[in-house]
Amino acid sequence: MLENYSTLQFIVRGKIFKGFCMRIQDDFHETYAVVLDGYHSFCIWLDNKSEKWCASKNAAIDPDAIDEIISRICLPASVS
Repeated sequence: MLENYSTLQFIVRGKIFKGFCMRIQDDFHETYAVVLDGYHSFCIWLDNKSEKWCASKNAAIDPDAIDEIISRICLPASVS
């Protein structure tokens, strides 16, 4: 999974997204705070029961952008 903090920069449907993602303490889920330029911050977490990633209701961005963030969170750790 993702390190505790990672910068984000990606393009979805021709729009550039910049910001960062930070792992936050949560006793129930693997949770990340996401801050993107021009958007309200929101959280993404892995629901352990359904094994699906969820995003907070105030994540008012394109679902494809959320999918891109989740794919970056799920990247396996690089092997040195």
